[in-house]
Amino acid sequence: MDFEKAGDNPVAFGFALALAVRPAKAQKKDTLLLMRQLDTMQQMIMNTQKTLDSQTAVLKTLVEQANNNVNSMKSQVEDPRKATQENLASSNARADSLTRDVQALSESLEEAKARLAKLSDQVAQTQNIIQTLNTASAAGTAGAPGPGGQAAGVNPPPVPDADTLYKSGLSSFNGGQYQLAVQSFQEYLKYYGDTDLASNAQFYIGECYYSQGDYKQAVDEYNKCIEQYPKGNKIASAQLKKGYALLALDQQRAGIRELRSLIQRFPNSREADLARQRLRKLGVTVSGSRGQ
Repeated sequence: MDFEKAGDNPVAFGFALALAVRPAKAQKKDTLLLMRQLDTMQQMIMNTQKTLDSQTAVLKTLVEQANNNVNSMKSQVEDPRKATQENLASSNARADSLTRDVQALSESLEEAKARLAKLSDQVAQTQNIIQTLNTASAAGTAGAPGPGGQAAGVNPPPVPDADTLYKSGLSSFNGGQYQLAVQSFQEYLKYYGDTDLASNAQFYIGECYYSQGDYKQAVDEYNKCIEQYPKGNKIASAQLKKGYALLALDQQRAGIRELRSLIQRFPNSREADLARQRLRKLGVTVSGSRGQ
């Protein structure tokens, strides 16, 4: 004990003095007591630490169990939601498929209606032509011819309408009814052979025979188109198809000559391009390229 420092504080000085005068045995007893108290406190600290560790472990276990329960609940909620989404997606897919089927059916129905209407028009036009032909035939055989070669008491049959005849022939051609188409176009040429569509009618007659594989007759009809209507708008087409028909008849030299003639006459036409393509397939040198 530092008595000089303790002298500044009377209380501290008195305590220090009392300790100084206490017997050594009493001091040893106090020291042992303090050590036992220190051990007790350390033991309490250790017990508290163990309790804290135990409670922490229990709390950790509870937290883990809670997390597991939450995850399980999420899974239980997620599975029905996922199943609902899958069912909804499947239902939407079926609905889309059904919608497409209905749309396709509607389109098929509309197409069938259009074909039926077209067929009805063809039937009506054919009936008009047959009625006109029957009227003309009856007029030609009934009664004796009067002045001017006309049957007495019989009016001449009405001339068929040009637009009706041409459309009838074109409709029959597009429908694959080639004989009816030829008949309609021939009637058109009979009454309207000097119109702008006369060359078209003659060309389609050739097309009818070409489509049926009668290439010889097709060549004859294309020649009529080329020769009788030199200013018509089907000259290049007729010459191209004539070349094709000659090749189909194994008249290769004549076919090549016809296609070369077409290229020279109409070098910038679409028909000339098709002729060049056909000649190249045959291995024939092509001159008169487009633009020359």
